[in-house]
Amino acid sequence: MEQRFGDLAPDGTTSTPALTRLFEHPRVSLRLRRFERLVAEGGFRPFHILLVGQGVERCTPFGSVGATLRIGTGVRSIGRTSFTYGQGMFVDGRLVATADATIVLADKSGPIALPDELLADLEELRLPGTDGSAAPKSDPRRRERRYYPTTATVRARVEDVDLNRHVNYIAQVGRYDEAIASHAHDLLGDDAAKKLPRYLPWRYRVTYLGEVRYPGTYDIGIAVSGRD
Repeated sequence: MEQRFGDLAPDGTTSTPALTRLFEHPRVSLRLRRFERLVAEGGFRPFHILLVGQGVERCTPFGSVGATLRIGTGVRSIGRTSFTYGQGMFVDGRLVATADATIVLADKSGPIALPDELLADLEELRLPGTDGSAAPKSDPRRRERRYYPTTATVRARVEDVDLNRHVNYIAQVGRYDEAIASHAHDLLGDDAAKKLPRYLPWRYRVTYLGEVRYPGTYDIGIAVSGRD
């Protein structure tokens, strides 16, 4: 893939939300031939593919427009009803970012067991040295509105609605970025324009608990839980 100007953040490096888009294409382009054949032949009941969690992280600043980005993709863990991709992004052979994404197959009643054909496809893509451990779970208090000392209010935009008729997960990460930038701007005051690039997020880990729909107004809770 090629680095685009539109992927750059105010500090001139590739933004963390842009990583979600850059990592998406090679992930969804992977061929799962046994499973695809099973579905095409009508051997698997109707289902939906749900992205239930994802993480992206910049390992180092990068952002040369036109640079070639090479993305490696494999499977990090396989469960009964879900599996997790693992990805790495390289520029000139140097690791610059990582990502993971957890996928669930579901019907109207909820998650369904992965068929043997899909399990066989996934095993062929398993990354070496992976132990199958799941991503760490977030503090359950984060699901409570009172946990957050401040919020930023955003409205869903029709341009963010995807084929599944809800606000796309890439657009959601962009809204989190906007909320954090708005909060940092309030804290920095008159120095915001000069100092804001120092406060750009380097990583996002998102667990999707429900659909974000259009039209709709949503409060994004903001809390500082620690410092690195």
